[in-house]
Amino acid sequence: MPRETADTGSSLSLHQKARKFIKWLSHRDGPVRNWRYIPTHVLLRKLRSESAEMRAYAAEGLGGVGNAHAVAPLIDALTDNNSTVRRFAISSLGRIRDPRAIDVLIPFLQDEEPDMRCAAATALGELGLTEDRFSAPPVQVIEALIDTITDSDRGVCAAAVVALGRIGSPQAVSALNALTETTESEWIRRYISEALHQIEEQNA
Repeated sequence: MPRETADTGSSLSLHQKARKFIKWLSHRDGPVRNWRYIPTHVLLRKLRSESAEMRAYAAEGLGGVGNAHAVAPLIDALTDNNSTVRRFAISSLGRIRDPRAIDVLIPFLQDEEPDMRCAAATALGELGLTEDRFSAPPVQVIEALIDTITDSDRGVCAAAVVALGRIGSPQAVSALNALTETTESEWIRRYISEALHQIEEQNA
């Protein structure tokens, strides 16, 4: 009798494991219904590599195939000792568009490296996009990008202007008009003109 009880318990445990496995497979974030599952997990392993080149490759790749599972590891990668890894992590967080990335990316607009500031402006431009025109973009994103359009680096300035145009927030209009009057760059003026046109179209 004790042996029969033990066998029943073992069988029940196996049955539970099978059900758990099937549930995992069929979950919306599992490998059957979500094609991103396997490449995401492969790249997340490479993101922990001792090779900076491999970590950079993984950080970049996660922007294309990564889902919510990649957000926390990419945020951790923002402290990587390799600047290329950090820059690709910033870009990928923008492409994934998870709001958890907003507060951790805004400080990169003050980074000492222009390439890093440019990547942050572009990523925040992605994070400021909403699903429909009637949804308000995050206020902190708009305010941070408005502050960035006066960056000393023209590439960073242009990235912020383009981002504001894509987001389409009327809140940026006065700042963009003011920059038109003060900038000496005809290149920047063209970006501002396009951004203002996009904002007008999106709010018509």
